[in-house]
Amino acid sequence: MNIKKFDTNHLRNDAHFQFCRDFSVAVTAFDPVTLKIKPQFDEWNARFNLEDEALKKIVKSSLTQKINDADKLRDNTYSGMADIVHAYLKCNDAESAEAAKRLKIVFDTYGNVAKKPLKEQTSAVYNILQELRGKYAPDCAKIKIADWVSRLAAENQAFDGLMTDRFDESAAKCGIAIKDARRDVDGSFKKICDLVTAYVILEGDAPYAAFIKRLNEVIKKYAVKPRHHHGSAAEEDETEEDFESVGAEGGAAA
Repeated sequence: MNIKKFDTNHLRNDAHFQFCRDFSVAVTAFDPVTLKIKPQFDEWNARFNLEDEALKKIVKSSLTQKINDADKLRDNTYSGMADIVHAYLKCNDAESAEAAKRLKIVFDTYGNVAKKPLKEQTSAVYNILQELRGKYAPDCAKIKIADWVSRLAAENQAFDGLMTDRFDESAAKCGIAIKDARRDVDGSFKKICDLVTAYVILEGDAPYAAFIKRLNEVIKKYAVKPRHHHGSAAEEDETEEDFESVGAEGGAAA
């Protein structure tokens, strides 16, 4: 009886973590001492704990979606204000039209801030808000965008807060590269499989058959590779992001 060959490279981080959990449960159920793999299992478990730690502290995806959503919200508010200014240029009320002309100069000066890098965009929005709340406050009131100005200020502040949170979390991020952590775990897993295989050759199937059957069931569960359809940028980026996504919660087995 042989342990099935299994390459874990195709597994996403969450699946790899869960495979390790299932492997740990299988070994524990049959007792690593009885299987005569206690030192090797202890080494594997220590490396698995490092993978668990790396996964918990990697935060790339934890705030990215919130930041993107906050940026989109801010962009929509800013472009909506610009649209209102443009509409008031054709207003029959002369004072409102004049107010819109003055405000258009301000918006034209800053241009399409949505195209700027995120940090520059935050700064640009902050600067234009100073003008809209200062010299041009009466004009904003005239064409009824004062509430929009307040909304933009709140959204810009919220966005800046999320960026600060991501910076703080990234600074605390575990220095262990998840790719390296996975490689170490897989190396220890292979060492255990090779050792059990050697025991089978030397001692026969009987002492290890039940464990090998259980382990092969675990491997079978994760062995099917996902199908990928090439073409989209998201799919092309998937492999690189695999090693940075937060895929699992909870500690490694003790």
